[in-house]
Amino acid sequence: MRVAFTSDLHVEHHPEVVSLVAQRIELLAPDVFVLAGDISHDLGVVEETLRAVAGRRTLFVPGNHELWAADSRVRYLDELFECATRAGVTYLPAGPQVIDGVAFAGQTGWFDYSMRNRARDHEISLDTYKKKRLGTLRWNDGVRARWGKEDEDVSHWMADRLAADLRAAPAGLPRIVVTHHLPFADLVFVRGSMPWDFLNAFMGARVLGEAIAAAGGVVRTISGHTHSRRRAEIGDLVAEVSPIGYPREYGAGNLVRRVIHRVSTFML
Repeated sequence: MRVAFTSDLHVEHHPEVVSLVAQRIELLAPDVFVLAGDISHDLGVVEETLRAVAGRRTLFVPGNHELWAADSRVRYLDELFECATRAGVTYLPAGPQVIDGVAFAGQTGWFDYSMRNRARDHEISLDTYKKKRLGTLRWNDGVRARWGKEDEDVSHWMADRLAADLRAAPAGLPRIVVTHHLPFADLVFVRGSMPWDFLNAFMGARVLGEAIAAAGGVVRTISGHTHSRRRAEIGDLVAEVSPIGYPREYGAGNLVRRVIHRVSTFML
């Protein structure tokens, strides 16, 4: 099986990315294409984008931007499922999928500050992270995603859903897990400088990785959220992130090259 994957299209910043990714997928001709979130906060844009990449077996897990809503739980459980279904794409948080003898399971995840650079604990308090503000810097999920519960509780809810999916997946098959937020600290790009050390607190949650490790049989994880391309070997599995990101991160005129490099593939 050949799997292609990417994340973090952020379509509003460069609408042409949609056709470029669709063209790249057509050229690569994978058996499965995985899109690991952050298309847009606009459901119309999400659906249009998913339609453009639905020609092959496409699996979608939303990112935090898709969950910017008055009720993020309803958006996650209902609205995005309906959006993906209309587009002809499989909404992976609805349940595990078996494709050609490989089990896929996925949930968005969330953050619980466990990925923070703890060397900064003497200068950045946990309360500051929870307020999602540091001086003029603001993490937008604090005002745009509305779960009605604490971030740590959302992280545990997501990890519990993922664990249930992995229990429901047929035993004995190789497993691929898709999340948007990072499940392993090995995937966090620690620069050792501000404001990046502050932002790392919102990259993911260790409970996601614990759920994956406890399930067994997972050979690959695909994630998004961080805009740095990362790969880590964690025990018997390979964890990867291969995002598109924002125009300021790849430079003017380099979107074509960015798509070529960031729509990644592997064989299983």
